[in-house]
Amino acid sequence: MIAPLLLFLTLPLAFANPVPTSSPATSIAPAPTSLPVARGFSTSLSHGQGAIARAKAYEKAKSKRGFFSRDVEKDDEALPPSWLLWAGARVDSKYNEGKGGFAAAYALALSKRAKNGEITLTDHSLDTSYSASISVGTPAQTLNIVLDTGSSDLWLASTECDTTACESMDRYNPSDSSSSTNLTTSFSIQYGSGSTSGSLFQDLITLGGYSVASQTFASCDDVSSGLLSSGVSGIMGLSWQALAYSKATPWWITLAKSSAWSDPLFAFYLARYRNVAGAGATESDGGVASFGYLDSSMYSGDVTYVNVGDSAQYWQIQMASVTIQGSSVSLGSSNMAAIDTGTTLIGGPESVVAAIYAKISGSHRMTGSYSSYYEYPCNTSVDFDITFGGYTIKITDQDFNLGRYSSDETMCTGAVYIQTLSSNSPVQWIVGDAALKNTYTVFRYSPAAVGFADLASSVASSEAAQSTTIVDASSLLAAASSTTSTSVAASTSSSSSAAAASTSGAKTASVSSEAPHVVTVSGSSTIGVASTASGSEASASASGSGTSSGALPALGSGSKWLGIFVGVAVGVFML
Repeated sequence: MIAPLLLFLTLPLAFANPVPTSSPATSIAPAPTSLPVARGFSTSLSHGQGAIARAKAYEKAKSKRGFFSRDVEKDDEALPPSWLLWAGARVDSKYNEGKGGFAAAYALALSKRAKNGEITLTDHSLDTSYSASISVGTPAQTLNIVLDTGSSDLWLASTECDTTACESMDRYNPSDSSSSTNLTTSFSIQYGSGSTSGSLFQDLITLGGYSVASQTFASCDDVSSGLLSSGVSGIMGLSWQALAYSKATPWWITLAKSSAWSDPLFAFYLARYRNVAGAGATESDGGVASFGYLDSSMYSGDVTYVNVGDSAQYWQIQMASVTIQGSSVSLGSSNMAAIDTGTTLIGGPESVVAAIYAKISGSHRMTGSYSSYYEYPCNTSVDFDITFGGYTIKITDQDFNLGRYSSDETMCTGAVYIQTLSSNSPVQWIVGDAALKNTYTVFRYSPAAVGFADLASSVASSEAAQSTTIVDASSLLAAASSTTSTSVAASTSSSSSAAAASTSGAKTASVSSEAPHVVTVSGSSTIGVASTASGSEASASASGSGTSSGALPALGSGSKWLGIFVGVAVGVFML
């Protein structure tokens, strides 16, 4: 059976920070009435659902217990009081340049009405990436975006985008949103697997029932092919503000600082591809993400937290140990890892990766375009563990074994590959979904930490029942090789192979050849206020013309999909 497999090498030039969006419904009921306009003429108007609901609530209260003594909580189920704030926000937008404060108040009201901030994830291309649905603007435009803890910018494909890549995706239309504001600032990011560019906007963003008004993000009118999976319209970065090319406060940080979330954290359970009868490469039950709380049904026992550090650029934590086939492998000083939901595999330093595969009998390094990968006998069961603090992630055999990628049908490719980062990178490892599918992962704002917990027995048993069919992707090698050479042409590397060039150079790529500018997260962001760097610095940075001192390479958003694409191209591991 030839099944599609995507190896994503996501080494973005900058982390992307996503922002949630939501907007009120504006459905109109067909109940016409007449209003005199001029002598002898009348025109039909329609009552909105809100007006009808208010009238019904008033009549009900008046007939049963008097309007002023009504049961507020019960009546408000039919008549949410937030409509008052929404109405004020619309007037502010039309006549007051959105400065009246109603938009922020409305966003806060929506957030408080959210039940628990839980969203269902979609699994793309056999665990290559995971997406969620967000709402943008007023009225809401629903788009699918990749949730990426390895970047910090939010960007969406725009209706102005006419490239081939945009033809298969839903797109954001600023003109259809009454709450949209064009910041007239250019934005572009170059990834190892492609690029995107456009302009910065502010609009209402909602994810999981939580909303942020005037969230800054990029509306992109140019998206290169291979940058996104089919059906995905953009990337929402969930890392720290210092990695944001837009300089905007990420959506999640605004909410973590507010009173909207019960706890300043978010968490992921990434489901494994189920391969049930009739299933395609994309499955809608791809796991769960929760914002503002921990979903106790997803994990068991305690959450073990590992501190990130005050000056962290990524969700970076120290690796305590790595074991393979029961034997420990020395990490030396190469022990800092970025925990990245936007990356498919596990990348590490060449010397340590070589030591890992040396423990697997019969393994050897692949050649040509795949020289960053190793293969080993398919009939070998691999036990691979990574320990952070006092918690050990046990990567299952089915997650370690990527399938067959060579003409030798007895050899399979491993999920740990050589990832060479720039010398000034604060991390040496990128730990992606191949590991994170085996644990419940928590990202805490304050005190900054990454947490791990065992999956609940019901979840773990479901995962254990999934298919362990070995993928045969040998027929894709030619197509993948040719695609790799073009997709990473902009990468910088001393390696002679295209694949090696992508893995060693993508991390250092940056907006318009500039490394991501490191900024300090200061002040307090509130819902409805998305702070950005002021003056020419923000503009220069977003457009790529600014200079950057102390800049760090970004891990996650751009060259995200460099791997082998289902019979088509090499995607990207990290978002």
